[in-house]
Amino acid sequence: MTDSSTAPRFAHGVMTVSLDGEDVELFANVRASRTICRLYGGLQQAFTNTNAFDFDTLVNVVNAAAGRVGKQAEATAEAIFAEGVVVVAPQVLLFLNFLAGGGKAPKTETKETGKPAKDDAGDEAATSGEAG
Repeated sequence: MTDSSTAPRFAHGVMTVSLDGEDVELFANVRASRTICRLYGGLQQAFTNTNAFDFDTLVNVVNAAAGRVGKQAEATAEAIFAEGVVVVAPQVLLFLNFLAGGGKAPKTETKETGKPAKDDAGDEAATSGEAG
């Protein structure tokens, strides 16, 4: 699990992750969805590849979501490697869930009540991409 300094942040269709000390904004939009679906034949295959820690999938999803091309896109691979595949893969899975949900932060449920969990600000917590 990532610590709080590298935990993704969500706001208005954007998920911000830290890659090798750089904040990278991943946009959950139609362009990112179409690009990822075109590359993998759908989001399901992108999920599968990410679960298998496929390095190229991690790089492609981040580049598609961040709109990175050229030298920036090439730098993504180095940043992911430096951050660590085992750190980045769960963040990419969380982004794919975010994307599949139309850019809405994933909701968590408390085990006792079954109601959405609230964070300190009263907003629904966005700490897990797993369905409950």
